[in-house]
Amino acid sequence: MMGQDAEKSRITENIVVYQDCRISVQTLNEATNTLRRKTKMSLDAIGEVIQDLRNLVTVHELSEAVYNRGWAIVQRYGLSTYDAMILGCAIENGIDTVLSEDMQDGQEFFSGLVKVINPFKIPDPDGTYWMMAGDVEKSPEQNTDRE
Repeated sequence: MMGQDAEKSRITENIVVYQDCRISVQTLNEATNTLRRKTKMSLDAIGEVIQDLRNLVTVHELSEAVYNRGWAIVQRYGLSTYDAMILGCAIENGIDTVLSEDMQDGQEFFSGLVKVINPFKIPDPDGTYWMMAGDVEKSPEQNTDRE
């Protein structure tokens, strides 16, 4: 179990630090809630972790358009409101791939407008990782284009 957690942490760091990672405010809400429920961190420490995350990614706001798109996902696909708002935010911001361990890997919504990928499944043999923007890029160790 501990080995799995370390691998997930490594993959998460590679995505957040080295990719064009975009998240919704809903993702910040869920991360905050998880840290409050599952750790003994102080509120100040949680705030610092969330701020560090915000400094590394682009955060997309929740809007009425996101809500409307999310509600359409709830009605059509029966997802939880929270997951639907994350997907709605992706669609409204032109993001065609959402990384999620909790949603169904490979599931597409609205005829492929957005697809869910589990980043913790074994990566392709060439070491590619899915980015939040839907592009594929090599892992940092294999990417020679970076300075």
